[in-house]
Amino acid sequence: MSFNWLVCLIWPMLATKKPGIQVAKKSIEKKLWNTLTLSSNGFKFLRAGIEMAQHNKGKKPSVAHNKDAAQSDFASKLQKAKATINSMPPLEQSDAATLTLPDLDKDQVTALDKAEPEKKIELEKLLVDISEVAKRVRDLHEDAQKRTEDLVRKEEAFSRRSDENKKRTEEINKLDEELKQRQVEIKKSESSLADKERELEKRELDARSGFAAQNVAALSDLKKEIVELESRKTEIQLGILQAEQKARDDESARASEVMEREAEIANKQRSLQQQQRQLDAEWKELERERVQIREDSLREASQEIARLTDARLRAEARLEKVYRDWTLTEQKLEQYREFSEALAGRSAREILDELAAQKRRVTQLENQIANSQDDQLQFENEALRKLRDEQKVQLDEVHIELADAKAQLHRLRLGVSDKENLEKEKRALEKNNQILSARLNDLGKTVDDLTQSQQSEKPFPQMAWMDSATNADWIKDRKAKELSLSAQDVPELKKFSVELQHRIAQAEDGATLHFSLEDIQLLIAGLAMSQLHIFQGISGTGKTSLAKAFAKAVGGHCTDIAVQAGWRDRDDLLGHYNAFEKRFYERDCLQGLYRAQTAAYKDRCNIILLDEMNLSRPEQYFAEFLSALEKNDPRDRLISLSESQLPNAPALLVEGRRIRVPHNVWFVGTANHDETTNEFADKTYDRAHVMTLPRHEAGFKVEPKPKASFSYGSLMERFDAAVTQNADEVSELLAELTTGPLTSILQDRFDLGWGNRLERQAMRFVPVYMAAGGRKEDALDHLLATRVFRRGKVTGRYDAKVDDLTAVEQALSTVWKGWKAEPRRSMALLAEDRRRKDRERGA
Repeated sequence: MSFNWLVCLIWPMLATKKPGIQVAKKSIEKKLWNTLTLSSNGFKFLRAGIEMAQHNKGKKPSVAHNKDAAQSDFASKLQKAKATINSMPPLEQSDAATLTLPDLDKDQVTALDKAEPEKKIELEKLLVDISEVAKRVRDLHEDAQKRTEDLVRKEEAFSRRSDENKKRTEEINKLDEELKQRQVEIKKSESSLADKERELEKRELDARSGFAAQNVAALSDLKKEIVELESRKTEIQLGILQAEQKARDDESARASEVMEREAEIANKQRSLQQQQRQLDAEWKELERERVQIREDSLREASQEIARLTDARLRAEARLEKVYRDWTLTEQKLEQYREFSEALAGRSAREILDELAAQKRRVTQLENQIANSQDDQLQFENEALRKLRDEQKVQLDEVHIELADAKAQLHRLRLGVSDKENLEKEKRALEKNNQILSARLNDLGKTVDDLTQSQQSEKPFPQMAWMDSATNADWIKDRKAKELSLSAQDVPELKKFSVELQHRIAQAEDGATLHFSLEDIQLLIAGLAMSQLHIFQGISGTGKTSLAKAFAKAVGGHCTDIAVQAGWRDRDDLLGHYNAFEKRFYERDCLQGLYRAQTAAYKDRCNIILLDEMNLSRPEQYFAEFLSALEKNDPRDRLISLSESQLPNAPALLVEGRRIRVPHNVWFVGTANHDETTNEFADKTYDRAHVMTLPRHEAGFKVEPKPKASFSYGSLMERFDAAVTQNADEVSELLAELTTGPLTSILQDRFDLGWGNRLERQAMRFVPVYMAAGGRKEDALDHLLATRVFRRGKVTGRYDAKVDDLTAVEQALSTVWKGWKAEPRRSMALLAEDRRRKDRERGA
């Protein structure tokens, strides 16, 4: 018989550090070793007694059957102990229990029963101890199995979170410390085992002195058991060392894998950042090239215009010169013909001779005058002298004209083809001149018409009409049917939200619009919070329809504006002033702003719908409006239309050049997020009330409602009353939020805090949402989801880790723990971002 099975089962449990067993180690260890020692000695004593009974079997008569009752007690205890030992489970499936009790016949039981009372009592006590030890071993084994299963589950959970770098580092360090501590405990256990072996040997010596003859064989068996125990101990220690080494290797492999994954993620992040920087640089370069191309195009166009203008002027000058030359040539030819006729066919020699004769006559006359003292002759002489000078000049002119005429005649005779070409060019130039003259006349008429028009018209024709228009004019000329309904007060907000849901459902002809009551409550609360709204979602969710239907449902007006991708400044939205025509081109947005200030619409709700708002960047074309809406005093919310005062400006313009952003106007922008659109900047999101409309809304039975119009003033009174009524409750809600763990998590991990704008907006949004029938927790959840947890702040960031998202979720759950509703919108955003990171990690 061998006792090593029991020791091999118990010792690994005492040496391990698994939870539960370590707690009871100290209390069990002492009792267990004492029990094992007593049991070991008891087995020796039991075997000695059995051998003695077998030795005396042939010398003593057998006990009668009627005396079996006396030994039944001892036999039952022996069978019970044997059954208990046989029921002990093996440590592993490949092991088998080697500790067994022999089967005794009745004579052996009788011999043991007749032993000395002290020995008999000790044997019975030994059997009881053996049963208890077996039960303890079985219980410890079951407990170890349960705790082993728990450890397996915990290890599986641990492996699922292996990608968490910071926690894994801490756990690796902890495992290293546990391994070191386990080695220390193993050394302590080895020392304790040596002490117990020495104690066991001492007890064996004591037993040998009392049972020298009977225990010779038992001592031999005991030594064998000691050798086996030593061998088993060595095997256990070797198994422990192998397990520890395997654990270290596994943990090192996991750490290496984690480091590789982190390095890969870091490389991807750096690559993405580099790509982002490259895209930004390319975008800037494209923007610079676009500006350069535009400037080059404008410069080339200006140069081309100047070149064409200069060519036209040169052509006109050339035509004028050719015309003058042609006219001069005609005159000279005419003079030549007249001169030829005056000569009457005489030659130049005859004319020269005649001139010489005249000169001689003049000389003669001068001599006569010199000799004559008569005044009459002197007078004649002077007259003749003058005539001579005149004829001389005339003769010189005739000579010159004659030479020119001869040269011109020679050129004309030699250049007949040139003259024909000149005639053709002359005719073409004359034709061009006629066309230019006609166009010049048309331009003159246009200038005259424009001058007369601007003298008779005003620079703001549409807004000027609004200044003088009555309700009847609006209804007749502008089809403003909403003005035919008198404005009524807004009912209590909870009732108004339900009524508005049904009015919006039937606002559009031919279509029923189903929006949930929660969306209507969010819309009403958003109207109280901000004048800028952003409706986002996929196409077909009713973003544009909701804005238009709301305006119709409350008897207001909606100005629909389609935003274009090339918009860059306020002129694209409002219009511009043409200094030449002295007229302002009033776009629909400008007319909508002015309409809201007129007597007919100043107490009605007005919507300016910016459809596809992010096709261009709102921070550029809508920049002045973003700045104006931030001003606390509505009187300071002004948009400049011109740098100086405009003539004949409408009555409601401030200083004749600025338009006021009225308080009864809400700007509603619809937005799709795809490759054709731009992302909103943080300042736009922070100033706006954002609603994400779902793909499908649940239908409901629409109650028919007659058309009605609600006054803007009564709506504001309802908002202010709700804020006053729920201000204290909302302040407590915000205090719990700002003093909770979420504040520190956002500050430490995301560098985010609670701004004054968010608190100011919450103090109007949450009370009105409550008055409309909603819960304050849902209102706060909506604000956090659209302000704090939106993409780019907490979610959608590449520098945020899963640990950070987990910390935010835990902090959010802690803050919401004592409240009625769950933060489903915020939790959904965090969960979606976690799934995104899992997909990226899996890819």
